[in-house]
Amino acid sequence: MTVDLTKRDVPDDVPDEGESRWATATLDAMPLPGEEPWKLSIGGMLRRHPKVPRGAGRVLGLLDRFGAIEFGPDGLGFDGEEVRWEKVIEIRTRTVDDLLLGPVSESVIDQVRDRLPPVPGRRWAVRQAVQTVTALVLAARQDLLEERPDRPPVPCEIVYLGRLGGVKRIEAGLFAALCMDRRPEIGTALQAAARRRHVAVCPAAPHDLATGTAQRAKALQHRTALLTARLRTAAGRSPEE
Repeated sequence: MTVDLTKRDVPDDVPDEGESRWATATLDAMPLPGEEPWKLSIGGMLRRHPKVPRGAGRVLGLLDRFGAIEFGPDGLGFDGEEVRWEKVIEIRTRTVDDLLLGPVSESVIDQVRDRLPPVPGRRWAVRQAVQTVTALVLAARQDLLEERPDRPPVPCEIVYLGRLGGVKRIEAGLFAALCMDRRPEIGTALQAAARRRHVAVCPAAPHDLATGTAQRAKALQHRTALLTARLRTAAGRSPEE
């Protein structure tokens, strides 16, 4: 199933103009990293929503790990996985179109739905999380199709030394990547923190899914249409509360 996102009669689970504006405006207003430990998550964003239902605190607490970006003097992490700076080997970056065309966009659906138990506020939280991610996907796609030249790559992968000496990776989820794409100051601060600790920052190998501007634009339109449809399905599967 695909969705023509240029039409105005898209289904109700695609965020309307007001919800899209809330998601982007709230992200734009989030405090930027400073000297203290810093964290951004979808749960933290939804706490700022004007219609948070009573009793939704537990659900939003569980979403603090979903899509999280966090770093500070001791370490950094994505999606609730953290590592101390002294274990980090390098930080890898990707462009947001490469992330949207890659496998990271496939896991966001299950993360939104499966991390939340059937408790009061679940349906609202799932729907709002879905709409927030969808709004950011659509905003990113619009910017990408307009070929804005000022879009820096985002830090999306932490390569570090595991406990038994093996090399491991922590990859940013789609929400984290979209946040760093929209607020490039976040990724810049993370990379600056890495360089201060003599951690290498380098580009990851691009996903070999499409070549050429026209081909990538077409693939991006197809991928984001499918992703939006899957997000709508995820919202529809959440139980009534």
